[in-house]
Amino acid sequence: MNMHNIFSLVKRSFIFQDAVSWFIMSVPTVLEHNYAKYHAIKKAFYLTALENLEGDYCEFGVFTGGSFVCAMRAYDKNISISSAPIHFYGFDSFEGFGEVSLDDKHHFFTNNTFSVQGSKVMTHIKKKAGKKNVTFIPGFFEKTLKGTSCTVIGIKKIRVVFIDCDMKQPAQLALQYIKNGLQQGTIIIFDDFFAYRGDKTKGIAGAFFEFCKNNKKFEFRQLFDYGCGSTAYIVSKVPAKND
Repeated sequence: MNMHNIFSLVKRSFIFQDAVSWFIMSVPTVLEHNYAKYHAIKKAFYLTALENLEGDYCEFGVFTGGSFVCAMRAYDKNISISSAPIHFYGFDSFEGFGEVSLDDKHHFFTNNTFSVQGSKVMTHIKKKAGKKNVTFIPGFFEKTLKGTSCTVIGIKKIRVVFIDCDMKQPAQLALQYIKNGLQQGTIIIFDDFFAYRGDKTKGIAGAFFEFCKNNKKFEFRQLFDYGCGSTAYIVSKVPAKND
């Protein structure tokens, strides 16, 4: 049977089309998104390995640790040929969002949704880490990130960043915090980038575009989209040291 006949048969088969539709709709969207998120992390480590990029991993919004563990596994599968040591850093209050600004209000992003027992999450991740260097900075970003830089805790270069803190204010703090660790080739993954009904001034997107506006000597290229409204950018240019 040639391709034309197969296409014609499929096109006219109500049973086949219904079966495909039923199968796709039976998979919870949150599972599809998480699969795509893990795949995005895998791609980020693959692409940075191809470029032999050294640096650490930073995750803002650890929650239950699924993406953090995925990042460690992705690193194992995609080690840069330089074999330079990597340190995994996780930033989260593990208590939800705390006090939310009026501009960041969202019916889904609530404390009840994202509050977890941080000690259990960190213990679980460290068990999965084995001999890897893992550091957690627990606490609300307003206290742990504001007015300081990643270089203070020893981060010199960043290979991959995962920002999953949902709201504009914490994302602003995260971006400012990693600024001095960004290098050409750093990949920044933004979860829920198109939240707030696609408003470019709100949420993580608002934080990123504002960062770009205020730091014009940095240049970024969009790398890929994934899941339900999430994306990744690569740093294509950083300011010269004397700028």
